[in-house]
Amino acid sequence: MRKRIIALVMVTVMLLVSGCEAEARQLVIDLALSWAAENAVSIGAYTFFGRSGNAEVDAVMGARDVINNINEADRLMEEGRQENDLPKMEEAIERRPGDYTYRVSYATALLQAGRTSEAEDQFTAANLNVEGYGWGDHWQRYAIEGIDELGALRDDFEETGFVDAQQCWAYHHRMGHFYRVRHAGTEQAFFRERAEHYEALAQACRLGQ
Repeated sequence: MRKRIIALVMVTVMLLVSGCEAEARQLVIDLALSWAAENAVSIGAYTFFGRSGNAEVDAVMGARDVINNINEADRLMEEGRQENDLPKMEEAIERRPGDYTYRVSYATALLQAGRTSEAEDQFTAANLNVEGYGWGDHWQRYAIEGIDELGALRDDFEETGFVDAQQCWAYHHRMGHFYRVRHAGTEQAFFRERAEHYEALAQACRLGQ
């Protein structure tokens, strides 16, 4: 019985995280409602105390809590990106500190706000997060996001200029870094050329101090 419940938990988590067809989702809902009715007392204890004493109930409810936390963090980060709301981004990162995509978005927003030292700390943290996955697709997703998000700031910086040489350097240095990652994963000459271009601009920022 316990193995069956644990398997149901894992299937439910995968369906909820990755998405599923309406019929499959309804099946999961029906199973969940049936199970909840059978375990109402234990669920009430878990809700009140944070544990129920029933290993099966604790496993299912724990999985629910994980999913809720992910969904809430995603909501906060999405709103933070759309509204340029730094506190919401901070809260999302507190909920999911290992998510490198959150860190890149937050670092970009900090850099735009002129909080360059903090931005660099977040870019460094993002890099450490993605290192945990080993070399592969995550590095390319990381680099693509960095290029896209920093690239979206280019027009503003060209129009208004940088706050100081440090912000100028950080922007171009990070663009160079992301293009280096793209080149390392693809070996395309274009990415190497873009990396060299941004590295030269970063050096020019320093020389202009």
